[in-house]
Amino acid sequence: MKLAIIIIVYAVILLTALALLIFDMRRALGPARKRPVLRVIPFVLLLVPGAFPAIGAILPDGPLCWFFQRWGNIFLGFLIYFFGPLLILTLCLGIIRAMRRNGRTRGEAGGRTAYRAVLIISLMAAAVLNVTGWNASHDVKVTGYALSKDVLGLREPLRVVLISDLHIGVNSGTELYRDMVDLVNDQDPDLVVITGDLITSSYGAMEDPGEYAAIFREIKTKYGAYAVYGNHDVDEPLFGGFTYVDKEKALRDPAMDNWVGSCGWTLLRDEVTEIPGIDGLILAGRRDKMKPGDGTDEREPIEELLKDADSDRKVLLLQHEPDDLEVLEEYGVGLSLSGHTHDGQIFPGNIWCRLVLDQSYGLKDWGAAKAIVTSGVGYYGPPLRVGTISEIVVIDLN
Repeated sequence: MKLAIIIIVYAVILLTALALLIFDMRRALGPARKRPVLRVIPFVLLLVPGAFPAIGAILPDGPLCWFFQRWGNIFLGFLIYFFGPLLILTLCLGIIRAMRRNGRTRGEAGGRTAYRAVLIISLMAAAVLNVTGWNASHDVKVTGYALSKDVLGLREPLRVVLISDLHIGVNSGTELYRDMVDLVNDQDPDLVVITGDLITSSYGAMEDPGEYAAIFREIKTKYGAYAVYGNHDVDEPLFGGFTYVDKEKALRDPAMDNWVGSCGWTLLRDEVTEIPGIDGLILAGRRDKMKPGDGTDEREPIEELLKDADSDRKVLLLQHEPDDLEVLEEYGVGLSLSGHTHDGQIFPGNIWCRLVLDQSYGLKDWGAAKAIVTSGVGYYGPPLRVGTISEIVVIDLN
């Protein structure tokens, strides 16, 4: 039922874009009977690739499904940034035409010129934003924060590198992650932490798990690398990068745990551990809130997770979603590290996230505790970043 609703809504959007395109093309180029190609071009541009996301959502996991998901995601990026400008410009042009009806008009030739400009601008906007968005999503930056070591009750300085939202999936290639690992190693980290969404809802869509694991084993860190799972670290069907199944059906592939271990990472699932080499630093890792991966929504409340932690020490908390932020101080958390939000990933999602979420990105104080949310390395859905960056985060505690 959920998939049917999603497909219906998507079809309405797609058909609206198609109708708008046909309208603008006829206005720009004249009656369709004089140019039969107009009957074909809109269907080729929109309807054929537009079916890919729906086909990818319906097919079972496998190469054919991943093919349609891959190209469907790319098409969605084009649709967003073609249909958006097309709609806005057509509405503006329609308003202008309506205001001029009772006055002097520009004539048929002037109207055609205006609609041609609308089409050209829309196509250029889609091309520019998709190319620049693709480049931005594959250009990992370094974002740094300087904090007092007192935040975690440390006697010696500590450099932590935060990685999140790798989102290895149908649109992924190894080059992005090789660049990421090189960038991590350039920071000479004492500790590396990974806060979930290692894959994008299909372990099988990772073409060569062993190759990815070999890349991640190249991370060099003094005190090791620790990871938690995110809501996409399960197997579930997707429509354009978004899931539509209940958490009871979102189960983790049994091979995931071993794969994480082969990456050289220590996995924490509602666990608290002490890192002796760092003044006995207490590190806690939470199960994911949305999709724990075992068909339940059960995870330990933060008070239960931390009840046995030494109350004289501050806790470094890893959780995929920035959660329980208002009570971090109460339970001894000095610093919480998260991802999940992607900072909205593509405009205007970045604006929306910052308006509706308690903390969508960056560093924020929650009483005596601090929380950092990263936009992450990878992407879901369209392989784009517009208005946001792909990043690793370096946290210097001095």
